[in-house]
Amino acid sequence: MNYIILDMEWNQPLYAKMTVTEPVVLHAEVVQIGAVKLDESFCVTDTFNIIISPKYYKKMHKKVQTLTGITNEELKNGTPFPEAFSLFRKWCGDDIVLLTWGPDDIPVLKDNMILHSIDTEYIPKNYNLQVIFDAQITKEHRQMSLSGALETLGETGEEAHNALHDAKNTAIVCRHLDMVSGLENYDELKAIFLTPFGEETDFCGGEYETKRAALRDSEVYEVECPDCQNKVNAHGFIRQNPCKTLGIAKCECGSELFVRLKFVRKEEKYRVKRAVLPMTDEFRAFYEEKKEISNSFKKRRHTPR
Repeated sequence: MNYIILDMEWNQPLYAKMTVTEPVVLHAEVVQIGAVKLDESFCVTDTFNIIISPKYYKKMHKKVQTLTGITNEELKNGTPFPEAFSLFRKWCGDDIVLLTWGPDDIPVLKDNMILHSIDTEYIPKNYNLQVIFDAQITKEHRQMSLSGALETLGETGEEAHNALHDAKNTAIVCRHLDMVSGLENYDELKAIFLTPFGEETDFCGGEYETKRAALRDSEVYEVECPDCQNKVNAHGFIRQNPCKTLGIAKCECGSELFVRLKFVRKEEKYRVKRAVLPMTDEFRAFYEEKKEISNSFKKRRHTPR
């Protein structure tokens, strides 16, 4: 058996109205697959890297290009997804387990397979290594970024937001984990591990024509302070990605909260799931990082050419 550390980079539509909705609602089209192969002793034996020419989102979103460094020229010269996935599958071999850092890669992979009429039954057993890292290292029951994990371990990895680099960095983290125990007890560990940025509540608010309309509804942005139970308005909303928005809330009692809204689209309407957690240094750094990216993108967009 081989363990495949999978990481991907993906492009997104330039504007929400350009989002492909059939055969799936495509928020992310894969433009790079990077992977590291580990043997049964969890030692690195090989690597895989390929740039993919997208079918729909053919022009790099500026925010994505800034993060990944992938250019439009590279996309034009890339490999179509069906061929790229076939090469990846052949490289993986038959008896494999997929390892990812975070919960996003497998759903995105599945959507892209459906997009190209590739049977998703192929997707093998897979594990989110954040769960094992949290259980064995931080023990805080929350998600940690890959760069944060490397820093916690005193490791220096390769430059982030490159699929192969991130897969290699994940392999570095694996060297510090009891992988055998982590995989054996994964289901139990996962049951007590919070979903990214905390457990989401039930849907809040109603149904909305647009995300902007949802943000105008006080039922969505008015949250309860866990310390004093007072109602407080979240503000400073910035986009994390096409379906998630981040905000902050400050209560008179002194508490500061991290708020994440997840927009779920169904039958041309939006509903909102909400996560509210006490602000931490990591949440603040994550928020500020996304805010800086958002502000930079807005400045470029409005700069006369």
